[in-house]
Amino acid sequence: MITDDDVLTLLVERIPETRHLVEEKYELQQDEALPTVDTGLDLYANLIDLLTRPVLLPALEQAEPDSNLLRRCFGFVEDIYDGAGEHRRSTVYFQILECLLEARPYLENAIPYLRGSVRERVSHMLQYYEVECYEHGLPSL
Repeated sequence: MITDDDVLTLLVERIPETRHLVEEKYELQQDEALPTVDTGLDLYANLIDLLTRPVLLPALEQAEPDSNLLRRCFGFVEDIYDGAGEHRRSTVYFQILECLLEARPYLENAIPYLRGSVRERVSHMLQYYEVECYEHGLPSL
C-alpha cells in the first residue's frame, strides 16, 4: 500500500523529469536522498507544483504528445489514486484531474491514457460539469 509519504519517492522514480523540481523545493544536492518523512504533509502542493503544472500540462498541450511520458504520468496518478483514502483521492482530483478541464487539449490528449478508477472519476466529472461533447462521460475502453 502506498502511503502519502511514499508519493514523493514514487513520483521521482516513475517520472524522473520531476527530480530537479523536488531537489529545488527540498533544497537537496543533486542525487541526494529524497526526504521520506512528513512529505505527505506537502502532498497537495507537491502534486500541483512538481507534477501537474511543470510536467503534465505542458506535455498535454504538445501537438504531438510524448506518449511515454503521459503513460508514466497517468500510471503514477492511477497508482496513488487507487487504494487511497478520501483525502488523497480528493487531492488527486483537485490538483491533477480537475486541471484537465482548463484547456480542451489537456482533456483530449489525456483521454487515451486514462484507465481504471481514474478514468471513471474523470468521466463522472465530465458528466457533473456537463462538459460539451462529454455530457455522457467518456466512452468505454
